[in-house]
Amino acid sequence: MSDGLGTQRDLGKLEAEVHQLQRDVTELRGDVKELMVTISEAKGGWRTLMLVGGAAGAVGALLAKLIPFIPMR
Repeated sequence: MSDGLGTQRDLGKLEAEVHQLQRDVTELRGDVKELMVTISEAKGGWRTLMLVGGAAGAVGALLAKLIPFIPMR
């Protein structure tokens, strides 16, 4: 008879652990979604930064090429 009670107790304990794991997974899903949004926003920021840096480099290179042709008084 005690064997049946022990089994029921073990099953109850396992059920509680499964419910806790389900809550943890749900929480992790929310965290992962937030991280994906942040990464997506950061990717756009890096693209903009690289575009501005490339444009500034091109303008600087153009000025460096044209400076020798500017007559000095």
